[in-house]
Amino acid sequence: MKIAAEVKISDNGFVFNSKTGDSFNLNPFGLELIKNIKEEKDLEILKKEILEKYDTDDLSFEKDFYEFCALLKYHQIIIQDDPMDFK
Repeated sequence: MKIAAEVKISDNGFVFNSKTGDSFNLNPFGLELIKNIKEEKDLEILKKEILEKYDTDDLSFEKDFYEFCALLKYHQIIIQDDPMDFK
């Protein structure tokens, strides 16, 4: 899973896709997730870090993460060759 080349992400959470013309504002947590996706951080390492930092559990994190990724894919923010690849 990679951020599409046409997508630009600012440090304050503004996301612009020049291919579609769409723009979005991320909250601080969404920005943290997308930065980790951009760095291609391993999902297990990311999950461990999030669970240590925030008051959440495994299932809630995974559900929210996969929903977030589905939205990113829908809006052509990420490219995901294998739909089960969340690396």
